[in-house]
Order: sequence, then C-alpha cells, then structure tokens
Amino acid sequence: MTTVSTPPAPGTNRAEETVRPTGTEPIYTALAAEWAAAGRLIPGQRDHEWTRLTTRSPRPGR
Repeated sequence: MTTVSTPPAPGTNRAEETVRPTGTEPIYTALAAEWAAAGRLIPGQRDHEWTRLTTRSPRPGR
C-alpha cells in the first residue's frame, strides 16, 4: 500500500504565525459610529424594533 501525503497549506499548523485579534478594529469602530449616528442597526447589538414586532400578538385582543 502506498501512502501519499501533501504538505500543509502555507501558514497552517504554525502557531508562531497565527494572527490573534487585537481588539476593536478602527475601521469597524468608525463604521459602527457612523451607523449609530444614522440610526441604523449595528451588528452584535439588539434590534429593539424586531423585538417589539415579534412579541406582539398577530391578532390584537386575543
């Protein structure tokens, strides 16, 4: 039986090359601030309008 192995893709299985998140990115922070100022929903935050719409009864008075 012949075994064929392929080398790992560049940058994989190398702990020293792993990039870890450093916190909030400045581009995201600026975009989130712009969206908040415009009254838009920001990913990761609760959508109060959706919550209000989904908690109401579809048939008022029941």
